Amino acid sequence: MTDLTHIPVSTPNCHESGTPSHRRLGLIGCPIGHSLSPALFREHFASRPDILEHWSYDLIERSTFDEAWKAFLQDYEAVNVTAPFKENAFRAADSHDYSSLRCRASNLLIKTQNEGVKAYNTDFEAVVKILQQELQRTATANTAAEAVEKAGRHKVLVIGCGGAGKAATAAALEAGMQVFLCNRTVSRAQEFAGYLRRYDPYGHGSVTCITETDLLGSGASGLSPELEKDIRSTLPADTWQTAHIKEADIIIYTLPGPSDILTHLLSSTPDIFSDKTLLEANYKDPVLTSVPCRRYISGLTWLHLQALTTYRIAIGR
Repeated sequence: MTDLTHIPVSTPNCHESGTPSHRRLGLIGCPIGHSLSPALFREHFASRPDILEHWSYDLIERSTFDEAWKAFLQDYEAVNVTAPFKENAFRAADSHDYSSLRCRASNLLIKTQNEGVKAYNTDFEAVVKILQQELQRTATANTAAEAVEKAGRHKVLVIGCGGAGKAATAAALEAGMQVFLCNRTVSRAQEFAGYLRRYDPYGHGSVTCITETDLLGSGASGLSPELEKDIRSTLPADTWQTAHIKEADIIIYTLPGPSDILTHLLSSTPDIFSDKTLLEANYKDPVLTSVPCRRYISGLTWLHLQALTTYRIAIGR
């Protein structure tokens, strides 16, 4: 299990030269009218009028990334980034911290004096913290070596390989867990898994297996031959890949709505998640809140944790 202190995070140099009369943070994406980010910002700093006097948080909804990027460069000191622009933000930045490099996506862009526009991924740090807390809830290890070994026995299934899915996958590897990655387009998940193997400076390992979210086709199984044979003998050929859910301890669901695999599973096996921890990225229209499970972690928890990291990096608080 990894301590986040090795991840370089610092206040941007452009904040060191004095305090201007007003600074603007924002959120770019489309659509974002539902976002809680401005209200969360005001709530968090409600007891800090000195911050609210000099900082504001706006929604910057644009239909294209180029338009959003132009608005950021013209009027904002830093912006959070949400769907569908996280990968665009990573590519557009001049420099990158470890978290964004690990995810190859960015949800925070900040102007700096010495490094241009710098990309961060606070989703990554939020999910690492959530997973570490989940390990601590069931911890019985007495030494650091035992804690690492215990983390390695946990299996995480990440459903979706968009910006949030990439952050969740990289975070689960960072926490020392085995990771299954499930995505409708297998080639996209395979490409990212290959990248994680190549960019692994701390030796956190690689994705255990890749499969599909639509229950069809032939994604790589990653299962032991004995378990695969047993599953194939007891399940229809088009559903045996659902065994990854049965193997996993933690499910991280990053899709914006119900998927084929979720609809199928909940109709055929309503209690399939009963012994698992569910973490859902979507906080506006969550689809797993009423699903029987061991523990449900809302997208609001994810949102709050990534927001705290944003404030620490962008504002220095």
